[in-house]
Amino acid sequence: MSVRKPAIPGAVALLLLMFPMLQVLSQDNAPIMPLAPQALLLDITTAGQRLVVAGEHGIILYSDDNADSWQQASVPTTQMLTGVYFVDDRLGWAVGHDGLILVSEDGAGSWRVQRDGLSVQHQANLEVRETAHRQIRKLEQAVAQADDEARPDLELALEDAQLDLEDAELTLSEPVFTSPLMDVWFQDGDRGWAVGAFGTFVTTRDGGEHWISQRRKLENPFEYHLNAITGDGEGGVFIAGEGGVMYRSLDGGQSWESLEPFYEGSWFGVVYDAPHRALLVFGLRGNIFRSTDFGTTWEAVSNESHITLAGGTASARGDVVLAGSVGTVMTSSDGGTTFRRTQMDDGLSLSSGIRHGERLILIGQGGIKTVQESR
Repeated sequence: MSVRKPAIPGAVALLLLMFPMLQVLSQDNAPIMPLAPQALLLDITTAGQRLVVAGEHGIILYSDDNADSWQQASVPTTQMLTGVYFVDDRLGWAVGHDGLILVSEDGAGSWRVQRDGLSVQHQANLEVRETAHRQIRKLEQAVAQADDEARPDLELALEDAQLDLEDAELTLSEPVFTSPLMDVWFQDGDRGWAVGAFGTFVTTRDGGEHWISQRRKLENPFEYHLNAITGDGEGGVFIAGEGGVMYRSLDGGQSWESLEPFYEGSWFGVVYDAPHRALLVFGLRGNIFRSTDFGTTWEAVSNESHITLAGGTASARGDVVLAGSVGTVMTSSDGGTTFRRTQMDDGLSLSSGIRHGERLILIGQGGIKTVQESR
């Protein structure tokens, strides 16, 4: 199984070649690009009234004038950023490839690394090697003291431990790999969760001072990708991902239950519409399902389109926007009971969208697009 990283569109790659003289903060910082609003962007949210978007090359942009103009933030990475979320107008997090988690305390103007996924994985690899060494020492002592009857089994176990050590040494000799994080959500300034490829699931209870893996709390033996996470702000947290998997916590992440899959395709997004108390999951072939009891029961939402939906948002006043392939946009103002479908003329795939005032702000291939709408 390989990690499916979003491809950089040819048009964006060409733009990068056309503008080689970029102002770069440092080798490890996102390049300041005049055409950053036209880059591949993967997620959008709000920090108070400020719009915030994130995407390729570590780009994070923010707007205080309803998307008329954008400022690029100072970001200490060039990795692809896949998710961004703010709990208020100042405090927010972004996640991305290499298991990276960033934090901002000034409404997205500047960011710092809070979790370096490569360092975490390297330490885990070291610990695997130490475990193998310890196991070998114990088995060598056991073999030396064993009688003739017990010795053969212990010697086989010792051979297995030595093979484990060889594997660990080989892993440490190669470049470090760790799974990308795909989405992040916080209940408040302290409690947050991030999900990613191959079942990656990390959580914090102290605002990100410490991030802890909790993948074993989820029943995911095949390590399906976890693509999206959201919550109701009242202790309910919901995860959706590859293969139709869904997980729910009703006690603020203390315990988790696996919900019975009713769809074999992948979920790429999940949003919670608080005013209507509606939870929506969506993904491949335009499938949308709706729950008003936080995942206990579901009903299919009528959608004549079979175009894959990639991401979306629900605003504080109950406007739902979903976006997907070939410029597809789905909007709802009744908690996802019904949707209105439109399509962007350029046909470029969209990653997400949000209603802000009387505008739809859409992101994806080709960057940021705005659509003026009247109610």
